[in-house]
Amino acid sequence: MADVMITTDKLTKIYNGKTVVKDVSIQIERGSIVGLVGQNGAGKTTLIRMLTTLVKPTSGSFALLPGRQRDDTTVAAIVERPSIYNNLTGKDNLIAQSKLLGLKADNEYLTYTLTLVGLDASSPKLVKNYSLGMKQRLAIAMTLVGKPELLILDEPTNGLDPQGIYDMREIFVKLNREMGTTILVSSHILSELSKFATDFFIMDKGRVLKHISADEIRNLGGKRVKMTVDKTEEAKKVLEQYGKTEIVSSNEIVLQTESDAPITQIMLSLAQAEITVTNVNQMGDSLEEYYIELLKKEKPTTPPQNFKINGGSL
Repeated sequence: MADVMITTDKLTKIYNGKTVVKDVSIQIERGSIVGLVGQNGAGKTTLIRMLTTLVKPTSGSFALLPGRQRDDTTVAAIVERPSIYNNLTGKDNLIAQSKLLGLKADNEYLTYTLTLVGLDASSPKLVKNYSLGMKQRLAIAMTLVGKPELLILDEPTNGLDPQGIYDMREIFVKLNREMGTTILVSSHILSELSKFATDFFIMDKGRVLKHISADEIRNLGGKRVKMTVDKTEEAKKVLEQYGKTEIVSSNEIVLQTESDAPITQIMLSLAQAEITVTNVNQMGDSLEEYYIELLKKEKPTTPPQNFKINGGSL
């Protein structure tokens, strides 16, 4: 049986009559790096704030390390701007954090922690003179003082330059591999998140649309071809002989095939069925493409009844 670190059951949050998180039921297993994916406003931060008890759920429930006793050191999080003492050095910040948690400052471990995140434990530089990237690294180091089993991070790379984002990614991988830390991290930078996460929960409009692993995305397999056609339903019937087909919008269809049939043969089959193809795109197996296609399926392809433009109904 899997060792569950986070579980939620229909977790919901409503602000002033607006549902910002709706019926979220997920499980996160030990040892994973889980990316919470979604555009700004998808509900990622509100979900994380509920998990870290900064916000009370409207309904539903959740548990961190369910069935086990935990204290202030077993779970750590960075949700809003971290509390850092600007007039102390990085090492002294970690010592102060140890005292706040009621822990004896272990000099060897604190030095290791700073080294792990790429900071010099012996540096006399005060934090007020740190760059943004250095402060982000120190914030991560401070969460590790209590050797947490679970780390929850909300948009930790915001404001960082490409080098800083790369460094953060390397830190997360090291934490997971060297310390066994389970990590839940939210981000809208999908290209970066896809490089280190093992699993993804895709959110939109407060709901979790899909849970998919990095392996599943990599192993989508075969050729994935997106075509713009004039008759999607008819095209779907024709393309089913070549593999799995999916209508993603009113005039777009995706074919996933293991067939050795060249694209010219596929196009010929469509032409013989009098289906016009105006665009063909060979797709890669990336998180970004998967996310975009998933959101397209969620959007209505026809306007709702009584939809009005300039006072007239459609």
